[in-house]
Amino acid sequence: MKKALSSTSARAIGSPVSPLLMLGLRSFHDVPAKGHQLIRQGLSSRVIEPVSQYLGLGKGVLAQYMDLDRGTATRLSSKGQDLPPHAAETLLRLVEIHDMAADVFATEAGASTWLRTPHLLLDHETPLEAIKTAYGAQLVKNLLMSTKYGGAA
Repeated sequence: MKKALSSTSARAIGSPVSPLLMLGLRSFHDVPAKGHQLIRQGLSSRVIEPVSQYLGLGKGVLAQYMDLDRGTATRLSSKGQDLPPHAAETLLRLVEIHDMAADVFATEAGASTWLRTPHLLLDHETPLEAIKTAYGAQLVKNLLMSTKYGGAA
């Protein structure tokens, strides 16, 4: 049984609502345990638009992060087809880490700025660039947890 996207507005009281909620996940804490199941069941490409808006990335840029060309992403989305597993995983990873950053920095603006700023411990790469790979994502998660719990990040 596939998870359907809610038609609920992506905004509540002026604050963006995480696309994770549309996928039946309560927060970024649920992604490690339930993300695999979501990907296995099939993640609708229709999530591209709300995720693009939520992250403040153009659909073409988001497609690049998911290792899809824009035409493929558009075709999948227009037909409501499922994302390939590698693209679905990357999309979930982007939202998960964005939401972690928003939790650590307490604001969407703080999270967005941090994700787009080159970081010394990532060899001057931005966290947003680093999370294109699972290993880079783990480094970014480690930095966020260090920041949240008093480590050196």
